[in-house]
Amino acid sequence: MDELGLIDDFLGPFGLRRNARSRAAGVLAGPGDDCAVVRASPRRKLVLKVDELVEGVHFDWRWFTPEDVGHKALAAALSDLAAACAVPRWFLCALGVHPGADASGIARGIARGMAALARRHRCVLVGGNVTRAAAWSISVSALGEAEHPRGRGGARPGDAIVVTGVLGRAALGLRLLRGHAAAPASRAVAAAIRAQRRPEPLLAAGLAAGTLATAAVDVSDGFLRDLGHICAASQCGAEVDVRTLPVDGAVRAATLELALSGGEDYALVFAVRRRNVARLLSRLRQSGARAAEVGRFVRGRGIRLSEHGRPRALPRRLGWDHLA
Repeated sequence: MDELGLIDDFLGPFGLRRNARSRAAGVLAGPGDDCAVVRASPRRKLVLKVDELVEGVHFDWRWFTPEDVGHKALAAALSDLAAACAVPRWFLCALGVHPGADASGIARGIARGMAALARRHRCVLVGGNVTRAAAWSISVSALGEAEHPRGRGGARPGDAIVVTGVLGRAALGLRLLRGHAAAPASRAVAAAIRAQRRPEPLLAAGLAAGTLATAAVDVSDGFLRDLGHICAASQCGAEVDVRTLPVDGAVRAATLELALSGGEDYALVFAVRRRNVARLLSRLRQSGARAAEVGRFVRGRGIRLSEHGRPRALPRRLGWDHLA
């Protein structure tokens, strides 16, 4: 194996070659140049996001194929673009390669999983980097465009909290893969494991929400932790009725804490003015996503949970902290 050979193997599934001029729209310079050069659309703002998957932290080769890892690495970055109401256009990928018997084969597999998802969302690879590493890592920098980008800071007291997607599946899938949970019905097992290995970024839902959603975040580190990001940026608190959370029966049967703090769901959490809730829910469902109103933003600080009209204690752990 050598560096240039591995790069060629990685570019193959994308239909790209080093130093060959890209024919993708808006790409002026791509793989093979020191820098990618792209032409942004008029009257749109660039929205940029970087995400990284690391072996032993985000995935384990015992349970993930290289295709799974490639898909998940790109999906994680695209999910943030969905929260920002951005259309994905381009991305860069940096590989940390652990040299081994089949490093090129692993790189090709990662590229195949990534390329299949990129084609579905018309997102083009325009560059990257390769370096030797003690463990595999995949860093994706995604670039999107938005006329009115959303952030975390637009919620205000009285706004509704709307969730689109399903909470807790990915965390249940991880438990099943690790052997820490009894298996429910086989269909539920398959859905949970797929949610962990190959999450789907809810780009159609993010775009459908448009300007009806005044703030948003994707659920990567856990529903409560990520909802807390909106609260902090918007300087308000939140109240959530746990009975309204969009979860599967298998998650409720295991423990609702998977939905509250499990993470890696890549669902979207929106703030929306009360008068626009019905319109937002309708748009989200028309996009093909599951959606539910789960609570409201309030004055003050912190998140309060209720169940059957009574307070429910917060779980000990609100979500994933990368440095804890």
